[in-house]
Amino acid sequence: MPAYRNPMIHHLVLATAGLLSGTAAAADGVVGPGNCNEAGFDAVLATVDGSGGGTITFNCGAATIAISGRKQIANRVTIDGGGTITLDGGNGSAFIQVYASAEVVLKRLTLAHGVFNAAHALENFGTLSLDRVRMLDNVSSESPVMNYGSLSVRRSTFSGNAATSATLGDGGAIANQGGELRVMGSTFTGNDAGHHGGAIFSTGSMTISNSTFTGNDAAAGAGVYQTDSGDATLTHVTIVSNNATQYGGGVYNEGSSGTSTLTIGRSIISQNTNGNCDGVLQSAGYNLWSGSTNCALSGPGDMQASLPIGALANNGGPTSTMLPLAGSAAINHVPNGQCVVPLDQRDASRPSGAGCDSGAVEVGGVLDLIFFDAFD
Repeated sequence: MPAYRNPMIHHLVLATAGLLSGTAAAADGVVGPGNCNEAGFDAVLATVDGSGGGTITFNCGAATIAISGRKQIANRVTIDGGGTITLDGGNGSAFIQVYASAEVVLKRLTLAHGVFNAAHALENFGTLSLDRVRMLDNVSSESPVMNYGSLSVRRSTFSGNAATSATLGDGGAIANQGGELRVMGSTFTGNDAGHHGGAIFSTGSMTISNSTFTGNDAAAGAGVYQTDSGDATLTHVTIVSNNATQYGGGVYNEGSSGTSTLTIGRSIISQNTNGNCDGVLQSAGYNLWSGSTNCALSGPGDMQASLPIGALANNGGPTSTMLPLAGSAAINHVPNGQCVVPLDQRDASRPSGAGCDSGAVEVGGVLDLIFFDAFD
């Protein structure tokens, strides 16, 4: 198992700093107009975080703000980019460190070109939520996003990120180091790990639902890598065309039976290089795969099958997805009585036919605009 520096001393220092700073009344703040730059963002963040927390919005139109230094947040802060703001690290800076005392929400925001070889573009010791965030082309020697606390990722896209170290480069997009990770309705594509977990590497608790993994690369577990010290549950996940140079092209569980559990259900695991999956996996049923697999999945409805699938594309909803094509065994594969997730990755209704589709997307599902808009 890969070695990591012990973060506990650092963690305690950050927690103390956050508790001491969070004593004033909360206040909201607006970046712009006229100060739509890093200095303006820093000033508003200092005011909002220093007051005990609040929401930061932007009156900048479509704008890119160049970031030259990592920001620390100690309190309850929401940063809402409104879908028009990009924070750009210029291939030389990290973005945000979340203290143990903090509850931070990043929403409708793009974080691009963050580089921090000694640490991470985003580092979380507290509670961090990403909603409709795009993490694009961020690089770290370890992982661009490191979670030691509680991290929730929803309706977000991770593309072109990399963990470059051949020995510590675990989690091309996210490394969950003993924390709690929840991923819903998100897409991971074109991420690369020099070691394990091309998209996600986890040593803690992890749940993933309604999410797509494609075109990710690593030595092992190119889509998802779970170590022997945590548990994971994957439901309605599409894991297609990922590449491992050693084993577990789609998903890998390092633990033996009884040491850690990776449970997968209602999912597509197909066309991955060097095995669709490897290690000991538990089945919640209705998984489908084509090509080789070492997972020994044997739950109800688990089978090798023909699984034609479309390219990653805009099929509606907040993220790009891969739609099963006509003739795919995934369509209506899950009996209606076993349809445990009522919406798909696009927030489209499930089921749309005689049963639910395996994988992240429901063919023919109707986009629930009322549900979708309720979170804007």
